Amino acid sequence: MNYSISNWIYGDEPLQETFERLKRYGYDGVELMGEPCLYRVAEIQGLCQEFGLRVLSIAGIYPWPTEERDLANPAPEIRERAVKYLRECIGLAVDVGAPLIIVIPSAVAKTAPVGQFDTEDAWVEAAEREWAYAVESVRKAATYAEQKGMLLAIEPINRYETFLVNNVDQGLRFASEVGSRAVKLHLDTFHMNIEEPDPAGAIRKAGDLLINVHIADSNRQAVGYGHTDFKAIMRALKEIDYQRALTLEPLPPVPDPYIAARLKRYRHLRDLYAEECIVHLRQYEREV
Repeated sequence: MNYSISNWIYGDEPLQETFERLKRYGYDGVELMGEPCLYRVAEIQGLCQEFGLRVLSIAGIYPWPTEERDLANPAPEIRERAVKYLRECIGLAVDVGAPLIIVIPSAVAKTAPVGQFDTEDAWVEAAEREWAYAVESVRKAATYAEQKGMLLAIEPINRYETFLVNNVDQGLRFASEVGSRAVKLHLDTFHMNIEEPDPAGAIRKAGDLLINVHIADSNRQAVGYGHTDFKAIMRALKEIDYQRALTLEPLPPVPDPYIAARLKRYRHLRDLYAEECIVHLRQYEREV
């Protein structure tokens, strides 16, 4: 397995500092936040060469209430802009040599379908429509991904951050409905802690469709700060012969993750978490 860190958790930290940290603690690569306009490809390529690291994934960013990246939105023009954004992320991945882009079918913090609903049935019907819209949108992006030799990794996230795809079963169903060889699955231990009765079992169920994993403890902090059974997680990954990246996303103890990434008073945790996470995970990898 390879180890990386998603650079979105460091806010606006210069890439040079992030790469220095990853090299210092023995990481194999980095996951870049999916904001293509922020990067100079030549700089990323130079840093990878200088520090002996690779870009192992691109983390698509899908904020709500900003609608521009909502792949499930009822408005066709908004969905088209979201697909355009995914194509731009695919372009970034091609340029920096990353193999995959993480896709969240509905925007993060969007916990209900668009609209006002008088009955439960109306809510359910709207949710089903948005599911279909998201499938259609990802299918369009997947056609482009296939042409570029890229993979799209569908990420289920917990019900308090989105309403559409929350667990491994829904993720597998979504990927199946898209029906593209470019569409696989991504799992996140923090979200699994909320949604899966057996996170290790969810990994086994994902099997060879699993191509990327985010790592944070049950409280979204570093490995060892919560109650997630990472030994069981590592055992399940070995059982399915998982050979790709474990990407760390530990955050300080602040409710809003995007604010947590920017707070100066927690910057001392960046090195601490990076070191502790990889030490613990490598230990578990050796033990199972």
